[in-house]
Amino acid sequence: MNQMQAFIAKARNDITLISKLDKLGVSGAGEEKIVALAAEHGFSITAEDYQSACESAEAMKSGELAEEDLDVVSGGATQNRYDPKECCKIDTVAYRCVGFLAGCWCDHYERTFHDLVGLTEEYRHVCKMGSFDYIGYTHGNVK
Repeated sequence: MNQMQAFIAKARNDITLISKLDKLGVSGAGEEKIVALAAEHGFSITAEDYQSACESAEAMKSGELAEEDLDVVSGGATQNRYDPKECCKIDTVAYRCVGFLAGCWCDHYERTFHDLVGLTEEYRHVCKMGSFDYIGYTHGNVK
């Protein structure tokens, strides 16, 4: 397991670390802060490692992930990320809905296949707490 994979695995099982990553993600912090946080926790990752993991996460969401990249971003973890003070301000999928590298979805976020229009997949994106309910693209982009 490489350093990035190990860091992601630790984040999934360490509530303090995932909380720090969530704060960085919600604030839109750059990759340098993610790399620094990884170093604080004993992991040696580079900005390139982080970018590669982001690209793998994007590929996984679009169905283009290579088999060897699956371990980097696979997950299945969920978490109650709903915050009524913050979630009422969003009307589309946001970081707090899917978490770090889209690896830890909010318990209240649901994405289901809606339709295939040409080569474009459309999904219904729903916040079960009422923040949004719309048809959009794979990553939550509004159509």
